[in-house]
Amino acid sequence: MKIHALFLLSTAMLLAACSSTNVHTDYNPRANFANYQHYQWSADSGADKTVSPFVIEQVKASLKTQLDSGLYKLADKNHDFLVRYYVTQAGDTVDRSPRLGIGLGSFTGNFGVSTSVGVPLGKDKINRNVQIMIDLLDGNTKALSWRGAIVIELDDQDPKVNMDRIDRAVAEIWAEFPPK
Repeated sequence: MKIHALFLLSTAMLLAACSSTNVHTDYNPRANFANYQHYQWSADSGADKTVSPFVIEQVKASLKTQLDSGLYKLADKNHDFLVRYYVTQAGDTVDRSPRLGIGLGSFTGNFGVSTSVGVPLGKDKINRNVQIMIDLLDGNTKALSWRGAIVIELDDQDPKVNMDRIDRAVAEIWAEFPPK
């Protein structure tokens, strides 16, 4: 019975960990998002110089797709809000896998001893990460009204993988707008 309960608890924790999102949002609680219908791109959108222009273009294209699917219209004049995006280099992470574990152990009565040694099976892989930030600014005051951000890992070998990751990341951010 204890094993069954432990299995259910560990399964629930695993599912909860898989379903969590890494999107961080903040907003002005006095902003009236129901009035947001027409947008214009903010002139100060962009990225760090260390970020590829292809990544920046994909962020803008993905964001435009999300805006268009939300029935927001691009307007030259009489816009309700400004859309600003920014991409910055985030901290790189080191992936030290795969590794081989060798363990020794004994168990006698209530006493146990174990030892483990990790042996690297190749070079460490440096994962390049970027942070994507999307800001919405009030059309009249130009004050920040909503922000969503996420950090994603880019693939140094396959630009198509990066396009897919950027599309999913922007969609995850946009799914948090408007705030509930």
